[in-house]
Amino acid sequence: MKKRRPWRNRTLAFWLSIESVVVTLVTVAPFAMLHILDRFHWLRASTVSVLGILAVMGLMVGITATLFSRQFNRMVSGLTRGLKAVADGDFSQYLEPEEGGPLQPAYEDFNKMSKELQSIQTLRSDFINHFSHEFKTPITAIKGFAELLREPDTTPEEREQYLQIILDESSHLADLANSTLLLTRLESQQFIAEKRPYPLDEQIKRCAILLSPSWEKKQISFTASLEPAEFVGNEELMRHVWINLLDNAVKYTPEGGEITVTLQVRPEELEISVADTGIGMPEEVRSHVFDKYYQGSRSSGSGRGLGLGLSIVYRILELCGGQVRVDSVVDQGSTFTVRLPCPPAL
Repeated sequence: MKKRRPWRNRTLAFWLSIESVVVTLVTVAPFAMLHILDRFHWLRASTVSVLGILAVMGLMVGITATLFSRQFNRMVSGLTRGLKAVADGDFSQYLEPEEGGPLQPAYEDFNKMSKELQSIQTLRSDFINHFSHEFKTPITAIKGFAELLREPDTTPEEREQYLQIILDESSHLADLANSTLLLTRLESQQFIAEKRPYPLDEQIKRCAILLSPSWEKKQISFTASLEPAEFVGNEELMRHVWINLLDNAVKYTPEGGEITVTLQVRPEELEISVADTGIGMPEEVRSHVFDKYYQGSRSSGSGRGLGLGLSIVYRILELCGGQVRVDSVVDQGSTFTVRLPCPPAL
């Protein structure tokens, strides 16, 4: 049974309709009474009484209209104060919907707006703080070593070393900019466009081959067990998932370690795991590993990361209805498990 709405929470249109009816009745009533008195002469003797009744009615309606106006003005004033505070930059404003009466929907919409603006402000502040910090380091290094190259007593060996550092930092800066732009674009998306079916196992193989120079250089044993599987999605975006997961495994696996990639087809999902015998991570790092720019203390001497790869992985999988989980033990390795929905049966 549908629950009836409390009287004070009736819609604004309802209360305005009631007020219109009351005002109309008060306006028409005197003329109607005078017309009746003209038609029925025997009522003229009670004209004073009738006018007294009309005066009382008018007084009551006036009091009612005044109370309604004061209450309505209070509700509008509350909303106005909230909007002014938000316009001045205070996004922590909150209005009690129960106090909005007929303006309750407007109060609820205001709270949604305020909460959204507050989250955007927090995101913007975090982005600016992290973005400026991450970009400052390579830019400072490039500037510093470029100035050293201009020194007249710089040896050829030092010049070669400085140029290599400048190239490495420039590459790092370019990767950081591209990853930041990609993640920013993904965060603004609500769905993935340009989906099509393609062989997922072949895509993972190609990504592993692309990174083979990295794991061969560290003499890492690489094993793949991939069942044939078809996935419906954006092939270019999913490529970022496997490249980031595989690159992450290579980066934090020491020389002589092992990396194992598996793909299993289940009745309702595809399960892909990327396991390594690397340095692993403690619980504190594991709980933040998908946060933007978070790198923890996972240093293996293989160069610093961007702190964006796993955030990109998480967002892409979120958009396509998938999930990613990480299990890790310090000094024993990590396993990233991805679950993707199976394509609908034709």
